[in-house]
Parts: sequence; C-alpha cells; structure tokens
Amino acid sequence: MDNLGLLLSRFDTHPVVNAVINRLNQDESPVRIQVAGLTGALESFVMASIARNYRRGQGSIHLVIANDKEEAAFRLNDLEGMLGRSNVFFFPDSFKKPRAFDVLSQTQILQRSETISKITMQSGVSVIVTYPEALFEKVVKPEVVQQNLIQVRKGEKLDVDYMIEILVTYGFERSDFVYEPGQFSVRGGIIDLFSFGNDLPYRIELFDEEVETLRTFDPTTQLSIQQLSELRIVPNLNTQFKRDEKASLLEVLPDTALVWVRDLEFLIERLQRCFEDSEKYASQVSVLDSAELREIFRDRAFVFPGHILEDLFNHPLLFIAGDMAQIRKNHPALFSAP
Repeated sequence: MDNLGLLLSRFDTHPVVNAVINRLNQDESPVRIQVAGLTGALESFVMASIARNYRRGQGSIHLVIANDKEEAAFRLNDLEGMLGRSNVFFFPDSFKKPRAFDVLSQTQILQRSETISKITMQSGVSVIVTYPEALFEKVVKPEVVQQNLIQVRKGEKLDVDYMIEILVTYGFERSDFVYEPGQFSVRGGIIDLFSFGNDLPYRIELFDEEVETLRTFDPTTQLSIQQLSELRIVPNLNTQFKRDEKASLLEVLPDTALVWVRDLEFLIERLQRCFEDSEKYASQVSVLDSAELREIFRDRAFVFPGHILEDLFNHPLLFIAGDMAQIRKNHPALFSAP
C-alpha cells in the first residue's frame, strides 16, 4: 500500500469519520452535519474517506460545492488523486469566465455534458465538484438525454442521408474536418463527428450501408485512438431542449446524494449575483450575439436562487464552514422535518 492509500485507510477508521457515516446511514430524514476544524488537504481526505464508505441506495453520488472556480479546481485535483480520475467529475459553468455571459466555452459545455452523461450510467463512487456559477445553470434531465441519444452499433445498417438529417436537427454543423464538439463531416463511406458528450471525435466507416468499424481518433493527427463496438451521440444540451426538459443539478441527483457545502451564505449571495447579472445581460442580447447565446437567454435556462435552497432541502448536507446556529436561524426550513 502506498503512502496515500495508507493515509486514506487511517481516515477510514477514524472515529469522527465513522460517526458521520453511521449518522448518514441510520437517519431516515436528510441529515445536516457540520464537519468543522478542517484545514487544507484535511478537508479532501475526509471527503474522500466518506465517499469511499458511505453507501445508501444511490448515495454513492457526492456533490462538492466550492466557493469559486479556482477552489473547485484545487478540490478536484485532490479528490482525483485520492479516488481516481474515473470517479471524480468537474461540473463547470458554460462561459469563458464565471458570470461573463458574452462568451461561451465549448470545452466547459462539453464537460457539463460528459458529467451528466457519465453519472447517470456509472455505478460505484461518483463525486461531482462544482461552484455557484455552474449550479446557477440548469441541466437537461438525464431521462430526456437518454431518450434523445443517437446510438450506432458495429454491424448495423446506417442510412447516411438520414444520419445527416438527424445530426443537423440535433444542432451539429457540417464541415470539411471536425475539430470541436458539434461538427460532422461526410466523405464517401466515412462519417466523422464530434459529439457534445465526448472529448474525442468518432469515425464511422461504412461498407455499403453496414457499419464496418467504429473508433475514436485524434483530430490533429487523424490517428485512431480506440476501436468501439458502439457509440452514443449526445445532442447540443444547451439549445436543443426546452425549459420544461431542464432542471437544476440538485434536482437531477437522487435524494440520497450527499452534498458538501463550503459556505451556505456565500453560495446564496453568489447565486443572487448570478441572477442579477444574467437578467442585465438578457436585456442586452441582440441579433449580433451568437445564435447559441440568444437561445440560452431566450429560454432563461437558469435556476432561481431560492429554488436552490428548496432543492437542498431533500439532500443530506455536510457543512464545511460557517456558523451552524446562524444557518439554522437564517434557513429554518432546511432543518425542519420533511
């Protein structure tokens, strides 16, 4: 066992960690616990240990809400090292800079899509690290995503014209070469496409109308990365779905998902600022802005700050910082019986 594994095993048997886990597992109502007195990496070790040992229904899903994007990045790095990269996911906002609504980040949009897609299909420990600006944006409900996935399997028949029609309907753009999510190209019996829910593009090779090979490839070198037996193509989650098909991340997660809140009062204040800034920007959106931006703000794909508190009510909560007496006084509904 390496040093990191040894440290984690020590935390796994720590009486305080065990007391928290026992309380989480035994209490039928959503619990509220403050884990105080932790600094630096100690917070991450405790989070990792509880994530490794807390099992209750679908309770192996954990949501860590940092105060800002920078803090979230540090927490992500810690937890990836302790739990493995396949178990820890980053959930960013969709924009180049938090609350700067004028420039979208396709990379971060892809990360949001990947996270939602993977946690709905993954068993075992799943930890999502996020921050207020990312929570402010709604996500497409997982069941809606599943209903709208395009699946292609090796050996199946595939009509190229129909595939092109579906891809355009789902928000993809045709280009000579694919290099970013949302693009596809057709050259003879080869279809290249970059899904909104994958970090590498796919290549579909046909023999007549039969899918002969499926693979991922490097868009810069065109070299194959991995052979596949099937692939799933995710549509543009920002623009292809309406308001009633979207919800807050907290609403999407199962009620047993454990939520770590860094600072509740700061979270509420930052969400309120997001709301005010988005309303201001929405009033200024014009035909000069990108179609994707216009669609996002036309549909108001955001969560009201008060609704975040309502969504928190159904989840077990662990507070890392803040005054519990003050939190109880300011938000009594969080502590009332369901």
